Amino acid sequence: MQYKKLSLFFYLLISTHFLYSQTKIQDVNFYSPVDFPIYLSGNFGEIRSTHFHSGIDIKTQGVIGKNIYAVEEGYISRIKISANSYGKTIYVSHPNGHTTVYGHLNSFNNKIEKLVKKIQYSANEFEINHFPQEGELPVKKGQLIGLSGNTGSSNGPHLHFEVRLTKGQIPVNPLLFDFNIEDKIAPVLYSLFIYPLNANSEVNNQKYPLMFDLKKGNEGYIFSDTNKIYLSGEIGFGIEMNDFLNNSRNKCGIYTLSLIINDKVIFNYSIDKFSFYESGYVKSHIDFSEKSKSKRTIQKTFISPNNKLSIYKSLTNRGVFNFEIDSTYAIKLIASDVHGNTSELSFNIYGQVPELSELNINKQTYGIFMDWDSENIFEDEEIKIKIPKRTLYDTLYFKYSKSNQESNLFSNIHHIHNRFTPVHKNYSISLKTINLPENLKEKAFIVQLIDDNKINSIGGKVINGYIVSETNSFGDYAVMIDTISPTIKPVIKKEKLVNGKIAFKITDQLTGIKSYNGYIDNSWALFEYDLKNDLLFYIMDEEKIERN
Repeated sequence: MQYKKLSLFFYLLISTHFLYSQTKIQDVNFYSPVDFPIYLSGNFGEIRSTHFHSGIDIKTQGVIGKNIYAVEEGYISRIKISANSYGKTIYVSHPNGHTTVYGHLNSFNNKIEKLVKKIQYSANEFEINHFPQEGELPVKKGQLIGLSGNTGSSNGPHLHFEVRLTKGQIPVNPLLFDFNIEDKIAPVLYSLFIYPLNANSEVNNQKYPLMFDLKKGNEGYIFSDTNKIYLSGEIGFGIEMNDFLNNSRNKCGIYTLSLIINDKVIFNYSIDKFSFYESGYVKSHIDFSEKSKSKRTIQKTFISPNNKLSIYKSLTNRGVFNFEIDSTYAIKLIASDVHGNTSELSFNIYGQVPELSELNINKQTYGIFMDWDSENIFEDEEIKIKIPKRTLYDTLYFKYSKSNQESNLFSNIHHIHNRFTPVHKNYSISLKTINLPENLKEKAFIVQLIDDNKINSIGGKVINGYIVSETNSFGDYAVMIDTISPTIKPVIKKEKLVNGKIAFKITDQLTGIKSYNGYIDNSWALFEYDLKNDLLFYIMDEEKIERN
C-alpha cells in the first residue's frame, strides 16, 4: 500500500394499479417532513435509467440546510452514509408498520451526528451502514432529525423521501398518504408507438414499429396526422407520456395506464408499491432500444415472458392483440395520476387479414436461438459467455462477431449481440487476452466500449489466459490495462485550512476510485467523499485535532 504525500501534515490514501381508483390510505396521519409547502421534482414510480423511483423528491427551495422532521413517532432503525445513492440517509421505523426514509441529507441532529462520528472513527470509514437497536434512538412525531442536503448521487439540493412497509422493506407510493400536495394537472401524452410482434404482423404495411405524434384535442388527445392506421397480426402498443404537478416544471411519472380495445381491458397497471428486487424489470417495461438510442421513455402496454413486475393488474394475452379480421377496432389509452387527473387517447384502427409468410431461421442469418427460460452458453475460440436462466426477458436469436484489436487493447473487440437489447441480471464473460505481459496481468480488466470513446469498466481476473468478469448488458467488450495512478489535487492553495475545511480533487481515468483515506499527523481523519464532484474534504473537528 503506497502513500502519496500532500504536505507535512496531510496525506490521502486512495485505491483505486383497472382504471383510476382513489386508494388513499386513510388510517395513517403523517406529519410533513418539511416546514414549507411541498413541491416535487420527482414522484413515485417515475422511470429512471434502470429502475423505478422509489420515493418522492421534495424541493428544498434550491438550498441546503432546511429542517427535516420525522413524520411519525418511532425509532431510527438504520443510518447509512455512502458516496453515491442516497448519501447521508436516515430510516425511521414506526408502530403503524411503516418505515420512512430521508435521503441526501447534509447532516443529522446532534445526537445522531455524535453516534455516527463515533462509528466512523471506530471503523476508520466515512461510509457506514448502521442498524441501531429499538429504543436506542427514539424519535417523536415532528422531531428534527436532520438538515436537507445534496449528498450522494443527488443532482441538486432536495429531500428524497420514501414510505415503506417495514416488513419486507416494500416501497409504497407516498402520494397515497395526505401530504397536502397540490396537483390539478393531467398527464401529458406525446406520442404513440405501434409494434409488429411477429413475422406476419404489419403496421401500415410495414414490418417495423411506427411512431404517431399526438396533440391535445377538445375531448382528449388525438393524432397529429389524421391518416388511417391499418394493422395486421400480433400488435403491441407503447406510449410516451409524463405527469406534472402544480408549481413544478419537472417531468414526473404517471400512476395508472389502461389499454382498452373494443371495450375490453387488454392491459392495465397501477404503481401503488413494488419491491426493490423487481424494480430492474423496468428495462423490459419500457422500449429499451428506443431509450438507448433517443433517450425517449416509451412505456409498453405489452409485456415480455420474463417481465415479473407486480404492478400489472389486468392482462389479456400479455397485452398483445391479434388483428386478424377486416374490421374497425375502437381503441382507448387512459393515463391517470394518483390525484385523479386523467388523459385519454381514443381512436379507431382498421384491421387487415395478415399475409402468412414463413420465416426461415438459421443461425448464420438470424443468429443462435436462446430461450429466456433456459441457461444459454456461447463459446468461440476467444470468448466464453454463460447466461443464466431468466436473464433474458424474451427468446432471442443471439448474434456475435469480433473485430481486430486496437493499439490500446489486449484482446480483439467482441461484439456481443447489441447493447439495445436489455438483460435483466449479470451473466459471465471470459475474453482471451492477446499479448498481455505477465507483469501486467493484475492491471488487466474488461471494458465495455461505448459511443464517443466512452468506456465502462467491469473489472475482471486473469485465469488461464482469459480474463473473467460479469456484466448486465450486451455490447462491445475488450481487455485493457490500467497502469495510471489516481490523481490528487488540492482545491485550495498551499493545502491550508480555509474556514475550517480542506478539500482535494481526486480522479482516475479508467477504473475509478476504489478506496480513500485521509490522515492528519499520521492519524486517520474523517475525510468525506463527494463522488459526483470527485471531491474529498475534511472539516476541522476540534475534538480530534489540536491547532498548533
